[in-house]
Amino acid sequence: MLLVPVLVLPWALLTQPPALRSGGRAAPGTTALVSPPGFEEAYQTLRDLRDARGRPLIHLSDLAKHDAEIAARLSERVNFNVPTTAAGAVQTFFSHPTAKFICAMLSLSATARLSVGALGAADALAFVATSAFWVVQEWVIHDKLLHSENVWFGETVHRWHHELPYYHVSLDGLGLAVAWFATVAVMLIGYGVWASALGPCLTALAAYTFCGGLYEAAHYLAHTRVPLPPALNRIRRHHTHHHTVSDAHWLAFTVPAVDTLFGTNPKAKDVVAAQKAAKRLADRRQ
Repeated sequence: MLLVPVLVLPWALLTQPPALRSGGRAAPGTTALVSPPGFEEAYQTLRDLRDARGRPLIHLSDLAKHDAEIAARLSERVNFNVPTTAAGAVQTFFSHPTAKFICAMLSLSATARLSVGALGAADALAFVATSAFWVVQEWVIHDKLLHSENVWFGETVHRWHHELPYYHVSLDGLGLAVAWFATVAVMLIGYGVWASALGPCLTALAAYTFCGGLYEAAHYLAHTRVPLPPALNRIRRHHTHHHTVSDAHWLAFTVPAVDTLFGTNPKAKDVVAAQKAAKRLADRRQ
């Protein structure tokens, strides 16, 4: 889940060795946090149940077996009716206001670009550069901000996402999407006008919006049970490991290979083995 429009971060931040890569953090979300108003008991129950089980919840039914009332309460704010077919996935995704907004934004930016002249080499460069920037941005924001060691609004909301049973309809809210893409649009168009490079900047905006749509779709599908082709299934498995094995690894979304670039794409069995070894050591010290 991306929470703030960040266009430039210091290279030192990108290359800083991620914390706790060898064994990963403890089960995400075990820190007591203030939950959404009115849902404190539901989220605390999720934490307690996961601590008792020693692993994250996967299905809402896992919670319902423990406390049907809490499961029903949580369903008031989270859609656990994940689709199981491709048709259902498409319908659910494009009925969401955020997906509709991104489609409208993409259409508007593409139309605006075509209205200012023919495409050229600068547009191709802008598209490639923006796409490359997007996939790195995904990793940086996810690791450095959403899994920050410092508790702040974005980290807290993302922790709630981790605390939920894995299978739920997960798309960013419309307000966030509007604020995010409006900010990027103002910056790119403003720079394009100032630098007399409006065409390539509109191409960059269209590319950024397109990548945003791909991210939303990839993350959404990763939290469903829809049968997927091999390439998309690898993305889902990659993200599932992030939720169920270690939240310090597998931080990329649309291009899992970005994790290899930043050293956060180990074999899941190696991380599990390291976690078990750390637990045995801790138990012996008690």
